[in-house]
Amino acid sequence: MKRIVLLGLACFVLFGCGEKKVTEEMLVGNWECTKTEQTAKWKNGTFQDFGEVISEKVLITYKKYDGMLMKGSGDDISKGNWITVSSTVAMQDVKNLGISESFRHYTSSKFEYISDKEYKYTKFIEIVFKGYSEEEQVDRNSRKKHEENCIKVEH
Repeated sequence: MKRIVLLGLACFVLFGCGEKKVTEEMLVGNWECTKTEQTAKWKNGTFQDFGEVISEKVLITYKKYDGMLMKGSGDDISKGNWITVSSTVAMQDVKNLGISESFRHYTSSKFEYISDKEYKYTKFIEIVFKGYSEEEQVDRNSRKKHEENCIKVEH
């Protein structure tokens, strides 16, 4: 009996409880979300700190369509704006960098599991153009941070 308890304790120490992740199955349904967005301005060759937080409450719906997880709003997938998020959910933390002669584009997006009924999604986008005057870069360069803090709506 002692050996079984010690074996169970050893397995728990070695493997832990496992990390909880946001899954497609968890997301299907309606979510009440607080969306926030912040922008950083370009000045003197660099981005400044993020500015004022713009916030709004929205209802986000996730549903399966043709084997993909879709994100949008409303009941009819043929109306409104719907996007597939299957690959983002599968990878949990996605980073992309594109560099060319004229610009650099960086994006990152991350799902953070809070509970089976709550998650946080963060997206960061930065675009820096090259070869322009400072004045043109002030207008063209952008850095944005977008967050969604969501709680599942129970029916």
